[in-house]
Amino acid sequence: MKHDIVLTEEQIVEIKKLADNTRKEFGIFGDVPIAKDIFMLLEKKDIIICQYPFQTEKESHMDANITWFETKYGSITFIGLNTSLYYDEQIFALAHELYHFITKTGKAYEADEEDENKLTEKKADRFAAELLLPDDVLRSKVVSQFRSSDLSLVTELQLMRFIARLQEEWWLPYRSIVFRIWEEGYIGEDMLDSLFRVDARNADSRYGKIFSNMAQECYRILNERTECIEISSHILEMFIQNYEDGYITEDDFAELLGLFGKAPEDFGFELCVSAEDMEELEELFEGGDADEG
Repeated sequence: MKHDIVLTEEQIVEIKKLADNTRKEFGIFGDVPIAKDIFMLLEKKDIIICQYPFQTEKESHMDANITWFETKYGSITFIGLNTSLYYDEQIFALAHELYHFITKTGKAYEADEEDENKLTEKKADRFAAELLLPDDVLRSKVVSQFRSSDLSLVTELQLMRFIARLQEEWWLPYRSIVFRIWEEGYIGEDMLDSLFRVDARNADSRYGKIFSNMAQECYRILNERTECIEISSHILEMFIQNYEDGYITEDDFAELLGLFGKAPEDFGFELCVSAEDMEELEELFEGGDADEG
């Protein structure tokens, strides 16, 4: 397997320290998984998460994108999350974008940058992996399971069962866990390549059978494409308050909520039907009567 970008030892140490400090800032210590709590933790950072299923071609695949800008009221940060991804990929993508938020790197923060910087993206991936599965926790679990950090004599089947248990607890994608085990030096390049050839999403594959029989519900959740359309709850509240304070019209209010598959009635409002809307309704019904006659 070829690796175009290789981080230096100094860069890895810095990323591990940043991930550890970030977990501590969130109040998450020791071997406590973050998993789906990444959504809630980002909101604590006042990051607005806009979830939408972007159906893209494989060549132009988008996981998530961070947008940051300054206003006279302060800075605003959005993360657009592609919910056509598998759920475990969504978690990893959010952790990746958190690196850009903390370090103020990437296209959102560097206006002159047209393409993604490969080194920065590599750092963001490593940060996400370290944040979601810290190296000291991984080492502890490896040694506890195999009584050694040298896994050269461990079979692929044994590794698959170990990876499935890690995935059940830590909610990272299969390939991310395999890569974590390799980048920490527990397996060699040949085993990495062999494990990467496994179709982990296929329930009939060897790994799929192992994971689904060990933790059926978790397997289902992590391999689901949620396709949901959502935005942070405090943004919905902002829409509502702006309507209640008279800053936006009924039509604008309904249109804003409609973007996220919601309606004013979902929040207890009974909007008046405008005269224009009534005319359209009458024309529709009149037209229907004429057709039936």
